[in-house]
Amino acid sequence: MALAIVAGCSQTEGDRTATGLFRFMGSQRNPVIEELENTVEYTVVPASRAMVNAPTALVVFERNLGGAIEQKIILPNNTTVQGDNVLHIRGQTSDSARLEEFNFDEVAVRFGGLPVPFQQIEDSALSSGSDELGSYVYARENLGTSTVCVLVLRRLGVGARPLPRGTQSLDVVMRNCVNGTVEEALAPMSARAMAVTGMQTGTIRTLSPYAAPRG
Repeated sequence: MALAIVAGCSQTEGDRTATGLFRFMGSQRNPVIEELENTVEYTVVPASRAMVNAPTALVVFERNLGGAIEQKIILPNNTTVQGDNVLHIRGQTSDSARLEEFNFDEVAVRFGGLPVPFQQIEDSALSSGSDELGSYVYARENLGTSTVCVLVLRRLGVGARPLPRGTQSLDVVMRNCVNGTVEEALAPMSARAMAVTGMQTGTIRTLSPYAAPRG
């Protein structure tokens, strides 16, 4: 048993070393998190566990990637655009992401690729925006005469809002297609939406159910 524990620790440290080398070379490979992404399944959790304010959520999926809490919050899609509207959230650790750099390519890889209709978009095509919680980047795609889709990426760091216990940032990727305006499409990623919510009452709390206890 002792040999197995030592072997497991050695493998983990080896994976971390490999991840560091990949990052140094500009690669998005991350053996530590890749294995967890490929083996840890999502479970359905109550809407009250959502890490952001999403009162229209149809279902919330969650998994724990070695301390990096990940959720997929499925939003209504009243358009004919393929795929789900989704808020994809991950509470990041130093193992799961480059905390010093919010890298578009890394986010695209770690979040399973970019959704329809943004599969071929490059970071140079992104626009920037900001609100009370900080900055974000987004792309928009007009489809037909009334449908607009947005892809939004943002990182919320320490101080922006409570974070899941043991994490240093909250990374969020949203695909939202609506029959309406770009402002309506962006709404689920607004500062108010990114606050922590008590979904049973619709009130906004200041402390996440995942946040570390206050001293």
